[in-house]
Amino acid sequence: MVLTPCSPKGRTTIFSPEGRLYQIEYAMEAISHAGTVLGVLAIDGVVLAAEKKVTGKLLDLSEAKAGGYGGSGEKIFLLNSNVIAGVAGITADANSLVNYARSAAQQHLLRYNEDIPVELLAQRLCDLKQGYTQFGGLRPFGVSLLYAGYDPHYQFQLYHSDPSGNYSGWKATCIGANNGTAQSLLKQEYKDDITVDEAIGLVMRTMSKTMDSTTLGSEKLEFAVLTVDPVTKEPRAKIYRPVEIDALLVKHDLAKKDEDAEMKAA
Repeated sequence: MVLTPCSPKGRTTIFSPEGRLYQIEYAMEAISHAGTVLGVLAIDGVVLAAEKKVTGKLLDLSEAKAGGYGGSGEKIFLLNSNVIAGVAGITADANSLVNYARSAAQQHLLRYNEDIPVELLAQRLCDLKQGYTQFGGLRPFGVSLLYAGYDPHYQFQLYHSDPSGNYSGWKATCIGANNGTAQSLLKQEYKDDITVDEAIGLVMRTMSKTMDSTTLGSEKLEFAVLTVDPVTKEPRAKIYRPVEIDALLVKHDLAKKDEDAEMKAA
């Protein structure tokens, strides 16, 4: 089927006769095939985990292993000292939004001498994304984000935003591939009084059941936790290195097993 310039399916800003904006729906469809990103809100922190799609033996992961600033550059990013984001969709679009969010956070810090509230940062990004659905010659950003953050106003928070510019707050949610299965598992196991340690276990178990990969390993998984320092009372964001992720998987008995070793033992 050929999309002409005047076709509702070929234009971002034209409604179809049914009242739909097809380009936004297509963007959301692209996100549904991206690597899974999962977030869980706990009483003492927020946990994010993401499935990496770009893997390979020849891929240079030296910067990620060294713990480079702001994450590995694929799925989880540090937006500010009090906000971490997980992205699902087109990574290039995500990079643009991440840079915009970091700039907005620093402008707020310079103007008000305080970290930007989490919801305000989500609103700023959603205002930008909504504009790309309303003006001709533009296309929607093909990416959804999960924001895990902390501020003195509402403590720990978890938000989700989509290409239309809508955002919503969640206790636990999932975006990307197999999000329906993950949502069902979270509904069954999530508790309002869950702690960070329990949330980490819940996230690990859910990812092991929803990822396309048959085994969990640091080469296919990114992980981050946002807590508050007990002494300074300041938010503390930690994006895990591959070695630390492998240690978490071993702790929760989800580590990738060595088949050769198992055959020798048998």
